[in-house]
Amino acid sequence: MTLTAQTELPLVGRRAELGVLRMALDAAAEGKGQTIFLAGESGVGKTRLVQLLAREALRREMFVAAGGAYAAETGIPYGMLSDALVPALRDLPPATLSVLARGAERELAMILHGLSLGRTPSEPLSPHDADHKARLLWNFAQFLQRLADRQPVLLILENAQWSDASSMELVHFLARHVRQAALLLIVTYADDEQELPPALKTTERSLVSRGEAVVRHLEPLTRHDIADVLFRLFALTGDEVTRLAERVHERSRGNPLFVDQLVRHLVESGRVRIEGERWVVGDFDDVGLPSTIREALQARMHEVEPGARRVAEVAAVIGTRASLPLLQSVAGLEAQPFADAIDILCARRILREIGEGGLPQYEFVHPLVQLTVAAGLTAARRRALHLTTAREMERTLGAGAIAHAREIARHLVEGDLLAGDVRTLRYVAAAGREALNRHADAEALRLLTDALSIADRVVPAERDAAAYRALCEDLARARARNGDHVGAMTVWEVALSLAVEAGDDLARARLLRRIGLALAFAGRPADGLTYLDRAEAVATAMQRADLAVPVRVAKAMLLHAQGRVAEAKAAVEEVVPAAERTGDAALQALVHRALMQFYGWTGPADVARRHGAAALAHATASGDRALMWWAHWGLAVLEGLGGNSDVVAMHQRHAEHLARELYSPLLQVQTAEIAIEFASGVGEWAEALARADRAIPMARAIAPNTVLPRLLVWTAFIHIARDEFPRGHELLEEAWQISRAHEVEQALREGRSPDAGEVHNAILAHTGMAAYWLAMGEWRRALEFGQRGLAIADAFGYVVWAIHRLLPIIIEAGLWLQEFDLVRRESARLREQSQLMGHRLGLAWANTAEALRLRFEERHPATVPALLAAADELEAIPFPFHAARVRRNAAQVMLADGDADGARHELRRAHDVFARLGAEHELRGTRSEMRALGMRLPARGASEGAFSLTGRELDIARLVARRLTNKEIAVRLDISARTVSTHLSNMFGKLGVDSRGALVDLLRTRPGFSDANE
Repeated sequence: MTLTAQTELPLVGRRAELGVLRMALDAAAEGKGQTIFLAGESGVGKTRLVQLLAREALRREMFVAAGGAYAAETGIPYGMLSDALVPALRDLPPATLSVLARGAERELAMILHGLSLGRTPSEPLSPHDADHKARLLWNFAQFLQRLADRQPVLLILENAQWSDASSMELVHFLARHVRQAALLLIVTYADDEQELPPALKTTERSLVSRGEAVVRHLEPLTRHDIADVLFRLFALTGDEVTRLAERVHERSRGNPLFVDQLVRHLVESGRVRIEGERWVVGDFDDVGLPSTIREALQARMHEVEPGARRVAEVAAVIGTRASLPLLQSVAGLEAQPFADAIDILCARRILREIGEGGLPQYEFVHPLVQLTVAAGLTAARRRALHLTTAREMERTLGAGAIAHAREIARHLVEGDLLAGDVRTLRYVAAAGREALNRHADAEALRLLTDALSIADRVVPAERDAAAYRALCEDLARARARNGDHVGAMTVWEVALSLAVEAGDDLARARLLRRIGLALAFAGRPADGLTYLDRAEAVATAMQRADLAVPVRVAKAMLLHAQGRVAEAKAAVEEVVPAAERTGDAALQALVHRALMQFYGWTGPADVARRHGAAALAHATASGDRALMWWAHWGLAVLEGLGGNSDVVAMHQRHAEHLARELYSPLLQVQTAEIAIEFASGVGEWAEALARADRAIPMARAIAPNTVLPRLLVWTAFIHIARDEFPRGHELLEEAWQISRAHEVEQALREGRSPDAGEVHNAILAHTGMAAYWLAMGEWRRALEFGQRGLAIADAFGYVVWAIHRLLPIIIEAGLWLQEFDLVRRESARLREQSQLMGHRLGLAWANTAEALRLRFEERHPATVPALLAAADELEAIPFPFHAARVRRNAAQVMLADGDADGARHELRRAHDVFARLGAEHELRGTRSEMRALGMRLPARGASEGAFSLTGRELDIARLVARRLTNKEIAVRLDISARTVSTHLSNMFGKLGVDSRGALVDLLRTRPGFSDANE
């Protein structure tokens, strides 16, 4: 074998690792995605291994995207992902790319820098849409999911030791969503005893601890591996290969890149040479042998002629892929000498050429080569090359140079122009703002901090005061996004003093509002209100109702969060006329939405409805779809908690449509919450659980502290009713921890105000625990949790939470404990507050409670009619599960009164409902009572056959009958394979079958089922 500069050493010692990666590739092709971190020292062969896997994936016709981070661009937002994906995505037809983006072009453009995605939506993001970061993460993950649905994906991200924080945040989010996608994500990094970036360490630790990623460490080659290399290269055997392998291993410690350099050095120095037709090993000692890999690479660079070495030095300073024109202009060489230099560097495997987008680009074949070349430069030489690079980029890019602010800023800063240079300030500040706009918050914080440091060193006479104040505001936003609210307020205060000095009242009002909200968020609501008062006063003095009214609404929200409900209502009602005088529909929608929310929780309900209708009308007139969503969502919540099913369904449909139009994952998951609670109440439990299967993972990813706890509790209620107590308790425990329910109680005991969002979740967490212990027969514990939850609701005036579940649970526990004074008192309260709120459910429960109390305490004879009337009302709402429970209560009373026939009739009706719902806990009790009455027990499944299934279940059943797999059904119905599996399990339970074939055979014998194509 001839050893040339282009020869790659044989791949040895990697059979096990390659086998693991191939198995992962197989799994990804079958839709079982995973994430693998591949770690090892520099030069150990990570890149070669993943390149081999990439070639294999291409042979399988997979979509392969490979790229990585560069030491020079650790602050480029999403740089690692963009480097990998953009070149591969450019090869897709524009029409395909447009379909994959599905209206999320704006968010994808923030990540995939330089990729043309066709028409980017021209309308600005709504100022009312607070989920920009969630939208960015979710839409990117969905984009890759759709890409993987079209074609299995191998995504390779290399050199994560230099990754930017925003890329690692996306990797973390993506890794948690690939398990049901045909996507294999491989992240490589060098762990040469260097300090790894916190973002990389945190991401890896989090994913591994959750079982959502694995780490594979690539070890150095052994002596036997090196002997194998020497045998394959030179056909050496016996003592020759053993002796040489030991010397090479001793010097290289098994690092494949070092082995490569040592072998080449041995050949070039004649210590391993051809004699006749065979290779022989001559006598040699260690004299002249490089002792480190860097020394070996330096020796190879010294052999390169000066012109080529100059080009390599320029490429090392540029630090990333360098375009041909930029590389030539900075090197200062004419076309022919430059071409000769490039040829030499590529032939000696120092640089490689990449033909991307028709413009040749060049990068080092290995990061260690680039680092070695850069380390050989003097400080003066390095500084000069950085400044030349910046100058040439500005010259060639012209007016478009600012779009490359981050790259130019790095060269100016590395060129030592950090001390008060206006030109550097322009680029560093622009780079920081770009990162902020792209939600690369860690990078934005670092860049904007540097920009302010530069600005502080600029001569005051040369500094633009307005630009300096804007820079302070941007830095404050970056600090706030990174959790440093105290630091943010400090910089906002500086900006505020500058606004006062400049007499800029508009900026004063805006900054006072921001500081006020930041103080409230930091747990200082009283100070926050003071700043908001000042903001409103400034806006009012300017006669700017468009500024003053939103500040007043913000103040009211703070008052409401502190339990000062009456003050909150009065504060907003006072500015309704001012909002109306502006004629601004969006402003009026904002005011009425706030009042709908306040009255919705505390009553009267008709006032809440009136404000809700006004909010919806004004939002529709404004054309602001986010405001329209909020109005529909608020009305759905209002009517849902009141049991007005038809109205809930209408508003829910509108909210779902708007959330999809807005491509907002947060709005979608909030809408799903209403749908789950609604489906739970009206008896569509299978549909509710299927929705929960989709919504809970989404909420874990984008709303873990807000929506997720509520989703967990609503879902737990269904599991408890289905006799799935362990699963229900697991969900409730998680909700309890996330909602910080104990901390909310502690804050109230100490006279502090917990965060507004925490209060609702804490109340519901208490409600869930109370419901669980009630179902378990632990009446005293149920009563305790119920009363603790009620105390929180009362502290904030949240009447609806008391009516909706807390008071009924407390009353039922009180009946079991025979604490009739408590039952009488709370039943009266339930009736009174339900009448105030127009709450049909609450009134039905109050009637039930009073009838049962009269029976158990006073042996009142007229209990049955009251119970049956309550059951009829619950069915009319419809809340079938609760109606069936009341019918079972009525049957028990009938039996005690000697009306066995009446008891049998009501038990049959209750049994049908429990069987249809799969309410095993109640069903067992009902069947036991029927057995005691000598009744013939009906089948445990519902008697209606196909009619007992939901519409979605029938759709799935028809596709099962056509022999489609779960994955194929999921694609057809645009749901997950896991959701299909959940539906099938529910159908098996309902119909008493245990296989897909038995399900289809049974349904084909029942009326109402057809598997014909529709």
